[in-house]
Amino acid sequence: MAFRLGECLLLTLLHKKNISQAEFARRMGVSRQYVNQLITGEATMSLIFAINAAHVLGCQITDLYKIVSNRKE
Repeated sequence: MAFRLGECLLLTLLHKKNISQAEFARRMGVSRQYVNQLITGEATMSLIFAINAAHVLGCQITDLYKIVSNRKE
């Protein structure tokens, strides 16, 4: 069975942790624009970015995106 990344859940996680996009960007060492690109789906996290983001947000890597099955129904 194959899977793909669905919707990025970063904005939801930031709201739950009461962290602004700007603060998250600062903690991650990236621009706020890049964080916005992740949220809107214009960019996808690298594995190492996802590991660090999960650490900063206190969540699992799999919490950062919806995981969607490619299986045809």
